[in-house]
Amino acid sequence: MRIEVQLFASLKEALGETISLDVPEPVTVNGLLRCFGEQHPRFQSALPALKVAVDLEYSPADQPIRAGQEVAIFPPVSGG
Repeated sequence: MRIEVQLFASLKEALGETISLDVPEPVTVNGLLRCFGEQHPRFQSALPALKVAVDLEYSPADQPIRAGQEVAIFPPVSGG
């Protein structure tokens, strides 16, 4: 299954606003992040800190992702 993923902050700067990830079906948030790390190895060490939103809500690692859902990955950010 191919999922379009929106990226933000430093991920967006490095890879662009949107990427396509090829993931196995069925896939969870954790599986999506694993595929992201495999397809973009330079971000492998950042995987534990990344947050994933599915349909505009932050999602737990075991949340299933279906084709057509809106998916976004956020790196940790700081500031005030």
